[in-house]
Amino acid sequence: MAGYDPEIPEVRLCEVGNEQEAAMVVGLLNEEDIPARSDATGSSPAFGGLPFESGHAIFVPASEAKKACEILSRYPHFKDLKDVHEPLD
Repeated sequence: MAGYDPEIPEVRLCEVGNEQEAAMVVGLLNEEDIPARSDATGSSPAFGGLPFESGHAIFVPASEAKKACEILSRYPHFKDLKDVHEPLD
């Protein structure tokens, strides 16, 4: 699998709810030779010290977006992702 290359144009593929889901999606895509990354960082304490996480974006090369969507569609857990990219043919 090729690593992340800042020279390759990326698209925001989708948004997931937490850091664990982000790691799972990135891992699934990497296993299929799609270089993926997330903007996930550790949750920060807020609201009286409870961990708070907003959604995390998943990024893939623009040329791999359609394939990445097809891969994630195989997994029932990822059917209701937010802000899913709809690649142009």
